Amino acid sequence: MGGLEAGIVWGQVIAAAAAGFALSLALCLALVATERWHGRFSHDPAEGVQKFHRRPTPRIGGAAIAAAYLLVWPLLPASLRGLWALVGIAGAPAFAAGLAEDLTKRVGVRARLMATMLSGLLFALLTGYVMNHVDLPGVDWLLAFPLGGLLFTGFAMGGVANAVNIIDGFNGLAAGALLIMLAAFAWVAGRVGDPLVLALALAYMGLVAGFFVVNFPFGRIFLGDGGAYFAGYLLATLGVLLPARNPEVSAWAAILICAYPVIETLASMRRKARREGHSVGKPDRVHFHMLAHRRYARRLVRDPAREDLRNPATAVVTWVLPLITTGFVAISYDSVLLSAAFFFATVAIYGLIYRVMSLNAPRLPAALARLL
Repeated sequence: MGGLEAGIVWGQVIAAAAAGFALSLALCLALVATERWHGRFSHDPAEGVQKFHRRPTPRIGGAAIAAAYLLVWPLLPASLRGLWALVGIAGAPAFAAGLAEDLTKRVGVRARLMATMLSGLLFALLTGYVMNHVDLPGVDWLLAFPLGGLLFTGFAMGGVANAVNIIDGFNGLAAGALLIMLAAFAWVAGRVGDPLVLALALAYMGLVAGFFVVNFPFGRIFLGDGGAYFAGYLLATLGVLLPARNPEVSAWAAILICAYPVIETLASMRRKARREGHSVGKPDRVHFHMLAHRRYARRLVRDPAREDLRNPATAVVTWVLPLITTGFVAISYDSVLLSAAFFFATVAIYGLIYRVMSLNAPRLPAALARLL
């Protein structure tokens, strides 16, 4: 991959990222313009436990991102095309399962989870990159075995893909968080001199940014499960590649970058598991972003006539969490102990804000309240 360091090739990378942006944007606009033809299959209804939009909206933005991913391939530097193709092939099960749910509403949670893990496993098998250490004694011994590393890679990548789907609840929330996290990977890759990860991160950002323009602030199209799983899977590929290719980067740094969706997912599973008669896979209305909508979005948009803006305002408020972790990783990416400490600090910050947003909670410390 040394050719990626040449200036002319970096010009190709930037051009490919810009093309990915334009293609993703154009395809999203085309889906919006033609929704009357496919809406009976693709629309996300406005009624439901986790619905905060007012009109049926296409939830197949992931199809635009995936199609742009395919179309941008010939524009990439020749040295990057092979890996790009393998990443796309491996991501097909995650995207297909999600898109099938978007169109039929009949694909179970377990089937989608297995499909995303299969994509992670295929990525490891096709590219040879695995998570064979996470800087935890005992666990690293298990991951040193080929089968252990493969299975854990599939599990972890599937987990990240599903975590991105969990935070996909308001206009721009998931896409904005993805852009922040992808930018964090790009920054660390630049710091350690890894042109491959940097190029992939920039190209991924172009694809997501094209969708973001149509999704935020007015929510004309949604990621859907297919988009959330595929974009989450792309994010997870960087989480595997960065520490695997750069021993000076702790696996905890990759975990820290993805901390917001990962913590939200774990907290959601714990909350639902403790509720009698409530399945872990059953939706509820007390996710972090939903509480942020009730407590802070209404303060930011007080005019009842502009109530529709409370939806994107929720995303702006919630982006604080991935921005915090990006600041943390900028300090700690090359330190195992510091990255792990910052991850658990993020858990504490998440828990504190969540309790404050819940009923009968104490007020936030003044410094933290100013952020929100």
